[in-house]
Amino acid sequence: MALEEQIVEWSKTRPAWQRLVLQRVANGETFSDEDSEKLIDDIVASRVDPETTFGLEHLPRAAPEDPPVQLVSIAKPEHVNAIESDEPLTFAVDGLTIVYGDNGSGKSGYARLLKRITRARHQEDILTDVFRDTGQEKPSASLTVRIGRQDTTFAWPDSVSANLKHMLFYDAACGNAYIATESDFPYRPSALFVMDGLIETCVDLRTRIDTRLEANARSAGTVPGVDDALKDTKAGQYLTRLSGSSSIDTLDVLLRKLEETSETIKGLKEEETRLQNADTGKERQHLVRQAEKLEAVRQHIEKIQQGLGNEKLTAIQKGRDRLKGLKEAAELLARSFESEALLGVGATAWKALWESAKRYSEEHAYPGKAYPVIGVDSRCVLCQQSLDEEARERFSRFDKFVRDDTQVRLGEARRTLDGQTKVLTRLEIKPEAVEGNLKDLQTGYADLVKEIRTLLASYSQAREQVLKKLNDGEDLQLYRFNPSAILERLSQSALTARETAEGLSNPEIVRQRLAVVTRKRQELELLEEIKGSREAILKEIQRLRQREALELAKTEAATGPITRKITELSEESITEVVRDAFTRETDRLRLERVTIARTRSDRGSLLHQPKLVGARQTVKLPRVFSEGERTALGLAAYFTDAHLDASKSALILDDPVSSLDHVRRGLVASRLAAIAQTRQVVVFTHDVAFVADLKREANGRGVLVTERSVTRRRGGEHKPGACHTTHPWKTKDVSARLGDLRGDLARIKRESAGWDDRTYEDAVAVWAGNLSETWERIFSQEIVGVILAEGGLEVRPMMVKVLARFSEEDQREFDSSYSHVSQWTKRHDKSVAVNFVVPDVSALEKELNLVEIWFKRVKKYKS
Repeated sequence: MALEEQIVEWSKTRPAWQRLVLQRVANGETFSDEDSEKLIDDIVASRVDPETTFGLEHLPRAAPEDPPVQLVSIAKPEHVNAIESDEPLTFAVDGLTIVYGDNGSGKSGYARLLKRITRARHQEDILTDVFRDTGQEKPSASLTVRIGRQDTTFAWPDSVSANLKHMLFYDAACGNAYIATESDFPYRPSALFVMDGLIETCVDLRTRIDTRLEANARSAGTVPGVDDALKDTKAGQYLTRLSGSSSIDTLDVLLRKLEETSETIKGLKEEETRLQNADTGKERQHLVRQAEKLEAVRQHIEKIQQGLGNEKLTAIQKGRDRLKGLKEAAELLARSFESEALLGVGATAWKALWESAKRYSEEHAYPGKAYPVIGVDSRCVLCQQSLDEEARERFSRFDKFVRDDTQVRLGEARRTLDGQTKVLTRLEIKPEAVEGNLKDLQTGYADLVKEIRTLLASYSQAREQVLKKLNDGEDLQLYRFNPSAILERLSQSALTARETAEGLSNPEIVRQRLAVVTRKRQELELLEEIKGSREAILKEIQRLRQREALELAKTEAATGPITRKITELSEESITEVVRDAFTRETDRLRLERVTIARTRSDRGSLLHQPKLVGARQTVKLPRVFSEGERTALGLAAYFTDAHLDASKSALILDDPVSSLDHVRRGLVASRLAAIAQTRQVVVFTHDVAFVADLKREANGRGVLVTERSVTRRRGGEHKPGACHTTHPWKTKDVSARLGDLRGDLARIKRESAGWDDRTYEDAVAVWAGNLSETWERIFSQEIVGVILAEGGLEVRPMMVKVLARFSEEDQREFDSSYSHVSQWTKRHDKSVAVNFVVPDVSALEKELNLVEIWFKRVKKYKS
């Protein structure tokens, strides 16, 4: 799996906000103070989209199939330092582009802009014009690049592309980032820069989070404290475990317990006082009475349950159903007498009359004889008339009807239901004795008494409903009363009271009871305090919630896991090929016997220390290496990085040879010219000698050299940043100067017909001065320079042949021409004794032709 793919896979294991940071770093963005603070706010508030991804499309890769990215132009710079230009700064996509600018010309402004846009080991914000801008303005520019064969323009910073990061930038700060004592390895896979940026952001966030945590700690509120004795209570546990995830609903449940309890702090204090001053004998009697009252209440509830329990109500309902059925059967039987002479036989009134007649017959008319007496000589007990055969037969039918089993069972059912109704009517749910017992038990058994009162209220309501339904003839409703738990507690409480009474001879029992009452009182007092501090507790929960979120964010921002992953990826990716490339680059810059030894990992960097191969002593290289050697080492690392960029995208360097000696300056120029044979190289510099070195090396390799320069505007505010497509005169070599002189001469020849003498004389003086300087440049570069390089700091004996071939004719032609030209310039005052006449154009052309021919001849002496 490629390095970039490994980074993407690893990012899936990181928090979403870190994937967001990786995206921004990959795009070359930096985090301002406002950005960092907002990111922390988003992390704490969980506003970062958890679906945030970091993919290969975000990560610039330099694979062989990637097209080269080349710099074409920078235009319309606004609020970029103080630079200002009507013309774009353009670059040749092939060969070497040398951008020359004096100090303060604005050259570095363009370089800083490119540093911000391209890939660089060191990044910095771009300042606006501190003299004109307010600080609200943002730098911007139009950047055109060639990606493959397609030119694309980006309005930076609004539109950018990961492809821009293929271009590699270098300046002194980047060199320091590449090389430092015990620092990151000079070459690291380019893709790791996103993880470096992630670590940098994490370090910054942790510092800012620490500041917030300190402020959070200072804002801590005051909540009720918890004694050790109450830490195991629900209220105590809530307070001791108070955190950002503590439930407000749980807090309110605790407070409802305070509102619902029938116990009071005052009552419990009185109980404490009584126990503290308790007489053992009286206390035993008190406990025995409590046990008796508990038993009495239990028995009363059992009695009520027997009368109103589902079993009893079911039996009553069945009795009512049976009575109803018997009534219907009796009415059916009674309808068999509807043919009698008188109506109503079998009805209730008739039955009452029958019963009265029966009592009269058995008690008075016919004592000792069963009713009805229907003998031949018998009389009707009601009408006193003799009974004929028909009457006797009628009385027999009536007697059979009355004696029928249905009538008997109907009577029994009615008597049973009447009895049950009478029991319910007389059932007292809350008699005075029970109410008194409950009142006496209130102090010691408040919760139990409260439950009992609730149960009795339910029983009372059920009794009224049952009686009403019985009276109205409606079906009875069953009630799901289940007093078993209360009955068990009453029994257990009574047993405990008796056992405690029996054990009161032991003072420890009293102390234990006192401890229970004291604990209840303290818990109620704690709940009261919590009730008064509810708002403070809610604020503290919010503070703790924020603190926990900050601590989690700080933990997530730990650099250790990122460092370990970078170390792992680095060890896998820094191959022998990379080390070989670094060794070759150090050899080219004459950094002999230098290698890199790994020391440790720190915040994502695989730290190494430059080391001398074969040294007998252990010594840190800063004590051995000069500043120039360290600069050369940084360049070697940069060239290694460039060598491993398979896309062959643009290399951009800003003043790369600061602090280098003349030898290594030439070596750097040679290396840049060699690289420019296969890819675009852009060099920003203010060093005229280095410009000459670059041109010499490029010309020697047939590399196209493109001149660009940046200057200050003349007049007005003298703003920096004006762009030109040529170098200034002082940077040009002999060939370029001769070309400029030929062009200027053509202009003089073309335009001089319309000039006055003063204008013509001035133009000739300037032209002649430049020709005079060109003669001097020829000697410095082609005669003396080839033997004594760098002003005599390096002798090249093999070039003495140039002097051997230098003839008297060469000397004579030089003396004559240089003398003529010098007289035409304004460097010397003209003698009044000499009537100076300005040469005509033909004389100028003659001297220029002579110089060109002389230069071509002498130049061949080197070969």
